[in-house]
Amino acid sequence: MAPLQNVHPARRDVLRAGISTAALVALGSPLLAACGGSDSAAAGKARASTVKPPTYVPFAGPKPDLAGTSQGVPPAYLTYPKDLVRSVPKPPLSGGTVKVLTTTFTPLPTPRGGNAAWKEVEKRLGGTLDLTIVSDSDYLTKFPTTVAAGDLPDVFLYEGGLKNLPQFLKASCADLTPHLSGDAVKAYPNLAHIPTVAWETCIIDDKIYGLPIPRDIVGGSGFYNAKHFADAGVEFPTNATEFMAAMKKLTNAKKGRWGIVNAKGNTIMTPVSHMFGVPNVWRVEGGKLVRSFETPEYKEAIAFARQLVQAGVTVPGSDAFTTIQRKNAFNAGKGSFVYDGLPAYREYAIAAKHVDPKADIRPALMPGAKGGTAKVWADNIVLAYSLVKKGSPERIKEILKVADFLAAPVGSEESQLLVFGVEGVDFTRDAKGNPSLTKKGEADMTVPWKNVVAGPRAVFFDNDPELARRVHQTLSTQIPTAVADPTAALISPTYDKKNESLTSDFNDTKNDIIAGRKPLSALDGAIKKWRNGGGDKIRAEFEKALSAGSSPSATS
Repeated sequence: MAPLQNVHPARRDVLRAGISTAALVALGSPLLAACGGSDSAAAGKARASTVKPPTYVPFAGPKPDLAGTSQGVPPAYLTYPKDLVRSVPKPPLSGGTVKVLTTTFTPLPTPRGGNAAWKEVEKRLGGTLDLTIVSDSDYLTKFPTTVAAGDLPDVFLYEGGLKNLPQFLKASCADLTPHLSGDAVKAYPNLAHIPTVAWETCIIDDKIYGLPIPRDIVGGSGFYNAKHFADAGVEFPTNATEFMAAMKKLTNAKKGRWGIVNAKGNTIMTPVSHMFGVPNVWRVEGGKLVRSFETPEYKEAIAFARQLVQAGVTVPGSDAFTTIQRKNAFNAGKGSFVYDGLPAYREYAIAAKHVDPKADIRPALMPGAKGGTAKVWADNIVLAYSLVKKGSPERIKEILKVADFLAAPVGSEESQLLVFGVEGVDFTRDAKGNPSLTKKGEADMTVPWKNVVAGPRAVFFDNDPELARRVHQTLSTQIPTAVADPTAALISPTYDKKNESLTSDFNDTKNDIIAGRKPLSALDGAIKKWRNGGGDKIRAEFEKALSAGSSPSATS
């Protein structure tokens, strides 16, 4: 069984994106006037991005059961759409090969030779799609090695890891702006259907370099097992104090169960940050920028996360868990609450039932620390983006046609093939026409097409419309109030060069504080190190870009 779209949670604070004023309007940002920029701004200077993103063209496909919204809530299908549209009528290749490097968060698929779906995809493409698939845990090591060797494939996923991204792009990657900016994208109808807010994450140094993998705008606040809560006589908490009490009541070490499954990097900090109102990367106060971890809300949040660990309500050792270990621990019932991105919801909901048929996994709507509803971050616009190796205009167009195929939207024949494979081999249908993977399909369909390029999100869960309703309801609740990063439309050369190392150093201290290896007072030293190491320069460059517009008022 598989959802229409199901990809790994977004990389946070890794991809530097140029998001337009229009996108920030959609996300409710207060920095509407401050995101403009001069058309004559020279490359390498702090400024707002000015390149025109691809024109959005709606897909004329089957009508959904639950409509999407202009704010970015995806449509939902309670039964699989009928009357599918063939969105790519002609094979884009003429017998050639396109080499791809990407990652996977699932077991490796059946190899091409025995994979009916892979063969059918290549038949529809008219050529060979040669995928090198690397596990999530190894990708950030594999990718720099590939770059250093100078052996780039035609298309490759970029999740971060390069210290000087703009220079690498200029030297090695195709500038897609002439092919995709504005109405030029209409030559690739499926790419044109990707929302503008996703495309704008692919703009670096005033050029379109990336092919996006769209997400849900928000990543949610994690999941909880409602059965565990009911068994313990615990209601979902309405404030931070109740959250702590609930986690303690849910913890029974003798029975091998704890309140929370944490993971590497202390993923529990994300829902805790939502609870305490920590800004999404930056906040504007009186026209000045304040980094999230410089705020009193962050100090309260990290202190609370530390208290959770000290209270013994997290699975022992889970702060070092990989993605797979985190999933396995939660699905096995070792924890009652876990943070992972909303696109992984269906995977958790189904896997937990394999262990306990009465498991009831639900998306968490976190409370505010003192009550009310927490506001989540607009931090899940894309998983990442793929880059294209430099080549002739003809070769770039050919690759973009392949990307157009992989970006086929739900309601198209191509999307059905990419998600469910070949009917009768990889999937069968129930009485309502819903496709469901066979055992062979479960092995075949882990080919990570969706981690190369993907169409816009749509919500559908085979055989379980209730899951679709829950996700649609969660997104309908969270997206309208999502907190945007006010620097998202801005360019800072120092950020491009130093942010990853600065963030890594800060996160090391953050993790030590939460684990109890360092005192809470170590936060001040980590902030000072960040500021002196380049953080203040990043701030100054972003503020210079902001000054091109009017000074925004203070905002959370």
